Amino acid sequence: MTTHAAPPPPDATSNATRLLCAGTYLDPVYRKAVIRELLTHRYRVVAPSYGYDAAPVLAHALAAHNLRRNQLIALWTGAVVVALLLAAGVLGGWTAALFFFWLAWATMFLRRLAILQTLAEHLAPPADDRRGFDGSHPVTSRLTPELVGKINREQASDTVYYGGYKPFVGSGTSIRRWANAELLLGAPKSRGGALGQGLLNGHVPAQHGPADGTNGADGSHGAGESGRTERKPIVPFTVEDITARVSEQMLAELRDKPAPSDRVQLLSVDRRRFSKAVRTAEGSDPVAVLLDAPGPDLTDEHWREDYDASREYLCVRIGAWRQELVTSVFIGFDIKGSTLHTEFYTYVLGPVPEGFHLADRLPATLDTKLMWRIAWDVTRSAPGELLRLIANPLRERLPSRFGTDTVRKLVGRPADNSEFKLGRYALTSVDCGALTSVRELAPDNDFHHFFQESDAIKYVQIIERHLLQIVGDFLRDHDVDTREHEANQTNILQQNFGANSTNNFGGNQSVGNTNTTQTFGNNSGVTREARQA
Repeated sequence: MTTHAAPPPPDATSNATRLLCAGTYLDPVYRKAVIRELLTHRYRVVAPSYGYDAAPVLAHALAAHNLRRNQLIALWTGAVVVALLLAAGVLGGWTAALFFFWLAWATMFLRRLAILQTLAEHLAPPADDRRGFDGSHPVTSRLTPELVGKINREQASDTVYYGGYKPFVGSGTSIRRWANAELLLGAPKSRGGALGQGLLNGHVPAQHGPADGTNGADGSHGAGESGRTERKPIVPFTVEDITARVSEQMLAELRDKPAPSDRVQLLSVDRRRFSKAVRTAEGSDPVAVLLDAPGPDLTDEHWREDYDASREYLCVRIGAWRQELVTSVFIGFDIKGSTLHTEFYTYVLGPVPEGFHLADRLPATLDTKLMWRIAWDVTRSAPGELLRLIANPLRERLPSRFGTDTVRKLVGRPADNSEFKLGRYALTSVDCGALTSVRELAPDNDFHHFFQESDAIKYVQIIERHLLQIVGDFLRDHDVDTREHEANQTNILQQNFGANSTNNFGGNQSVGNTNTTQTFGNNSGVTREARQA
């Protein structure tokens, strides 16, 4: 029976969600990016949310945006009233100027006070005398139930509709990848199960038979009269069988069976399908066309080679440091020509920007002394803040002055080299897939602590080691000769993270049947990739 594990729901109460919500009040560029990605560009599918929930982040971004908008409305309304009173002769020039600057000071003070109160009361970390963040969020007019439903439905979907080139959108930076192809030959009858014990006993057999099935130069050991090794027939299996085995045993060995102190916390193993979200939609909503289309036909051949085909991967995800450090491993299997092909891709979401942690250091209550300090700081910084308040909205609108936020603006057309320029008659191609996630939009996702980097390496090693062992056991149970698997396993484990290897977390390596790429460390590409998207 085919099983399909649904992805876990987004974590609305995680520390990562709380800090991203706080970041919408602390970073105006990030706030604008969140609103643009989830609200303005709502024709795009929402990226998967690994370790956080995007809906509360958008809600707080809109609330922070409304605070600034209300401040501007109050300021310009007051300025108009002062100008009318000045024109009517009710106020003199100096009095009108004093009234305007007092109004500007009051709006700055109230907005700063509201932000501090929100961060200290609603987005504070849990403590002995307070419950802390509970996942609730403010309700605004632009955050409609339909929009919240769209975000919740798409970010938790088991089918990821991606745009651009990378299918594993929302998972962060690629740090390790390899692919492996193993010829499926029956196990030699004469050797029994001895081969499977080689690696478990601490070594790999010193001599492996040739890939063509012969048993060496003389063909004497375990060979028949023809000089060829007699092999057991392979117990038939499918990609679904090996994927289900890896999924079940990964959960059992890392989360269910170990003692509570040895379990990998916040581990999830689920299936995800990845499909390119490029559709032709003329005069209709491209997302509706995409989501209303029939789902992938699971009876088709596995991993069809087609532009519209979707591919399924096993997603093993570990949320560490209270979901601030998320390691995602995507594992795929395919069988072609009596060959088992395995793909292994690892991505890491670095911790939330250090500046967003300011919410952890704010006082729990706003006392009189703090109010006086806020008043003095507003007075001292009023001229510069007033200038930014007026200039920032104008500057933010400059990129969209010469166009509107429509699908056609963002979709590029390929060069038309046809004889009669027939490309002008082609329907509009719409790339409405997810390009980046709310978390990847946050700037400077560098490691803040040495142990965060070491934990990311640790979890990659743990998942990789268990995967290779589970696959080896599965092949032995199906009477497959595992000598090639054991040799490749040794190469994979030693080439980058093994005891005989030195890591600089960069560069490309190729060992045996594998190809590994690593980009890791504090010059991580999370920020660059998110900004390019």
